[in-house]
Amino acid sequence: MSDIRVGIIGVGIMGAGHARYITDSVDGAVVTAFFDLDSARMDALAKELSAKSGVNINQHSSVDALVNDATVDALIICSPDGLHPEHLELCVKAGKPTLCEKPLAPRLEDAKKIAEIVKSSGVPVALGFMRRFDPGYVQMKKEIQSGKYGEVIQIRAVSRNVSSPGATTAGMISNSAVHEFDIARWLLEEEFTTVSVAYAKKTSHANPDIQDAISILAHTESGVLMTVDNCANSTYGYDVRVEVLMQNGALSLNNLGDLTISFDFELPARKSGRLHDNWIGRFTDAYIGELRAWVASIKDGVVNPNLATVDDGIAASIACEKGIASL
Repeated sequence: MSDIRVGIIGVGIMGAGHARYITDSVDGAVVTAFFDLDSARMDALAKELSAKSGVNINQHSSVDALVNDATVDALIICSPDGLHPEHLELCVKAGKPTLCEKPLAPRLEDAKKIAEIVKSSGVPVALGFMRRFDPGYVQMKKEIQSGKYGEVIQIRAVSRNVSSPGATTAGMISNSAVHEFDIARWLLEEEFTTVSVAYAKKTSHANPDIQDAISILAHTESGVLMTVDNCANSTYGYDVRVEVLMQNGALSLNNLGDLTISFDFELPARKSGRLHDNWIGRFTDAYIGELRAWVASIKDGVVNPNLATVDDGIAASIACEKGIASL
């Protein structure tokens, strides 16, 4: 089968990242078209990638034109969150497989509506929860499923961005902590039943109108407690960590993506290093793995079970909605 020709809606930090990953690291796919409101940004990226791939990249002035471009087989949605439902509906109506960055929609009601449209269309749609393809999280799931350390009791996660000038308290949950909800669902294969939010003392680096930082407390169906320490403006570095306490051991995934196992009184050595500036550096391998799995699923017609679905998106949104309701 020839290369999958990919069009990208929005080429800001996320869209440009996907475009570069496909061009540099994903076999069987090629970027052929863009849409972005910033024509200068679009033109610069098109020239950069065309110089590498040798493929002329069409630059469109509307999403509709991109979606219906005959040189596009599949689409990636990297537009602002509130536009995801509108753009996803256009993609599935055109019958083109789509990878949509999370969330499906900022509001649960809208997410449910677009999910029904997607499912009734029969068009393959994956949602961008890339941590499922991060090597550290993949190994963590294998260790949990091995049963060697018993059942999971507790999860403690840290999620801190360097700077988020436009952040809102609700957005810290729906746009950031949503990753913690999804990866925990993927690790444990169960749903959250209760979610609440507690306020910390405010950081002086955030807009005084928002509550930053927060802690999220959530219980799953089996009683596992997950806590998430979330800060949108930590200033010191991009800090994402997770620890899983089990009946007979503990798993810890650090900022560098290294998994350590504490078991039978052993305390493994931990590597140290410089924190990343943002999520792009930390999760590059995860994004590439996700894109490779998505392209393979289109070419082979077999869906990778680790690709998040619209139902996964709804489940994560429900957990977020519970947290937001407790603010």
